[in-house]
Amino acid sequence: MLTQPLFLIGLAAIAIPIAIHLLQLRRYRKVYFSNVDMLEELQSENRRQRNLRQLLILSTRILAIVFIVLAFCQPVIPHKGSQLQKGGTAVSVYIDNSYSMECGGMEGSLIEAAKQKALEIADAYDPSVPFQLLTNNASGSQFRWLSREDFISAVREVEAGAVTTPLSQIAIRQQEFLRSSPASNRHAYLISDFQRTTADLATLPADTAVLSTLIPLGGSSLANVYIDSLAFNSPAYFRGSTVHAEARVRNGGDKAVEKQPLRLYIGDRQRAVTSLDIAPHSSATASLTFTIQDDTLLLGHVETTDYPVTFDDRLYFALPVATRIPLLVVSGKSENPFIKKLFAGDSLTQYRQEPYDRMDYSHIEQSRVVILDELHAIPSGLAQALVQFVDDGGTLVVVPAPDAEVTSYNLLLSSLHAPLLQAWRQKETRAGALQSTHPLYSGVFRTLSDEVEMPSTTGHYTLQQPGGTVTRQVIGLLDGNSLLSETPFGQGHLYLLATPLRPDYTDFVHQALFVPTLYNMALFSTPLPQPYHLITATQPIPLSTLLTDDSPRHLDPVDAASGQQGFIPDIRRSGSHSLIYPHGEIVQAGNYILSPQPLEGLAFNYSRQESDLACLSRSDIKRLVNEADLSSYRLSPPAAKSMTDYIRSRNQGTPLWRWCILLALLALLAETLLIRLPLRKSKA
Repeated sequence: MLTQPLFLIGLAAIAIPIAIHLLQLRRYRKVYFSNVDMLEELQSENRRQRNLRQLLILSTRILAIVFIVLAFCQPVIPHKGSQLQKGGTAVSVYIDNSYSMECGGMEGSLIEAAKQKALEIADAYDPSVPFQLLTNNASGSQFRWLSREDFISAVREVEAGAVTTPLSQIAIRQQEFLRSSPASNRHAYLISDFQRTTADLATLPADTAVLSTLIPLGGSSLANVYIDSLAFNSPAYFRGSTVHAEARVRNGGDKAVEKQPLRLYIGDRQRAVTSLDIAPHSSATASLTFTIQDDTLLLGHVETTDYPVTFDDRLYFALPVATRIPLLVVSGKSENPFIKKLFAGDSLTQYRQEPYDRMDYSHIEQSRVVILDELHAIPSGLAQALVQFVDDGGTLVVVPAPDAEVTSYNLLLSSLHAPLLQAWRQKETRAGALQSTHPLYSGVFRTLSDEVEMPSTTGHYTLQQPGGTVTRQVIGLLDGNSLLSETPFGQGHLYLLATPLRPDYTDFVHQALFVPTLYNMALFSTPLPQPYHLITATQPIPLSTLLTDDSPRHLDPVDAASGQQGFIPDIRRSGSHSLIYPHGEIVQAGNYILSPQPLEGLAFNYSRQESDLACLSRSDIKRLVNEADLSSYRLSPPAAKSMTDYIRSRNQGTPLWRWCILLALLALLAETLLIRLPLRKSKA
């Protein structure tokens, strides 16, 4: 098939060698001989041979012209089903610009190789074809059509970034955008290193209206050691407390790593250091301990040393340092001296006590912990305020009176999906089960002996647990009832005791177990903060403090040289929490400060998906595509091959113009040889 048949008019040039052949008449001159025998010496060639040579020369000249003309006509061998349809073409190109593409490939960094492939794709199409350039950022400006010149300029400006997007989501975006084009030929190209963590080929969308081409660049085989995660086990952070951090470091290489350094910094000061050994393709956990020395923002990071992949060698964290936890005790008959002694003089809690019949309900909203201490009855207005308080994240501790009006208590408890109070049982018993693994006792016991003294009671309420309640027994009695139980509700917790906290009813208030039980209820009332977030986060991030005014806040990086600009974030209130909504505005990992007062620290890190450099091979990609039956997907030739030639061959067929040029040169060579080759002389 000829793609440029108009050039066939050039075949008229065949008349030129034919005319030369016809006009090339040989003239003879007369030679006078004295002897006729001399004619045998003068006859150097045979007339028949001369005519044959002239015909062969004419043929080679005609063939040379024919092949040159055919080369301009660009003949191709059509591929079955590969011809472009009428109706125009639209092209979408995805360049994987994640951090893993900064690694070295066969010929420099993979990101540069990807950009070169994109330019080759653009060169394979006509200048009138519209293009879309898509990267992991997927900003709104990328969902528009570009001319070929604008597309080439945009490709050259692509840089590696921290955003990581699964390949299936990229393919969905490409196909949805291509469907908006009226073109009949819709082509999508995905250029990537095809990391195993992000190349989810089994879930690629199958759209037969879009011809998609997978272009693997051959991933790096570099070994990478990186900090995978960081966890803290403290319920609250305050000045003078000791903090234990657990850092997990992963080795993605084929060789074991020995004495890998790991350092913890608070601000610019190193506070802990250790080293660890990591087996190939596995992880190891190191414990780092430090003491909080002030009550300012706790901003820091953990780092290791690795080369050449460095973006994941540092993990930032930010922890809120508690000042005082507001605690409200709502008393029935009189103030409980044991509760007051525990909390009133403590520097970490802000103790407030009010009688239930003269209390200000607005104080409930301002508290983190509310203790109902031996109320005879719970008014409906108080019950409604307490349900909202727990749902918003507060901690409620219910200590019933021995003569309590059970109906009013159960209205509150049923609203919180907690066990209900039944009859008062005047019977001596003691606790027989203690859930030492409950968060209230985290770090309290080194070992739990069977001889530990357990609290006893002279009377208690029996509890009924309706179906559907999710209650955890903290301290259980020998008769099967709970002395202390915990029920989660909404974002908060309810702790229910089965007996009053007075020596007349239990010796619990005199035992060592009493202090950590109630004190940790106050510590755990503060929501356990998330030490860091990913810059790719899309869900709202809760702040540790409730912002009560609507004045604008500013989020600024601690490191001014990071390249991240400060901005005013989107902050909204939800119940008793303030939430910050990320909109992709954080692009650099690091520590950030939300100001003005109250100051709050936030830490953002890069996703660790890019840290595992293992990539799919071409055989893996081919196998997964076949298993998923993705008939509309093609695998490009090896990276060393030109995408321009591949696309033109696929769209139009196998080009033959190179063969035409070669045959034309051979014809001209044959002509030269025929002219220079002497004819065989006739024998006498």
